[in-house]
Amino acid sequence: MRVLVVDDDEASCQLLVKILRANKMDAEWTSNGLTAYDMALRQPYDLFILDVRMPVITGTEIAEGLKKKRPDARIILISSFADVALRQDAARLGVSLLSKPFTLNRLLQTTTEVLQQC
Repeated sequence: MRVLVVDDDEASCQLLVKILRANKMDAEWTSNGLTAYDMALRQPYDLFILDVRMPVITGTEIAEGLKKKRPDARIILISSFADVALRQDAARLGVSLLSKPFTLNRLLQTTTEVLQQC
């Protein structure tokens, strides 16, 4: 499974990638949302993990663009600010939302659930 992790906090990216790799996933990361969108369109990924609040382009905007280009894209949005509006946006886009802070088990459970979706 190929996973792209996108978060403007490099330490968060590195930690998530380390966890995913330890669980037999091929994970890459970038802290730049525009670079992430370009990577997503050029390379095949099975899963995208996107932080919502980032400068220049938000994770929600990346998810919207990906869903237009690749309706089958599997996406997990992560946010410390998982309010009602964000939950509604995630539901509208058909993506999962993981509220920070989350446990290792919750991350892996959500990742497994999203990857098993058709």
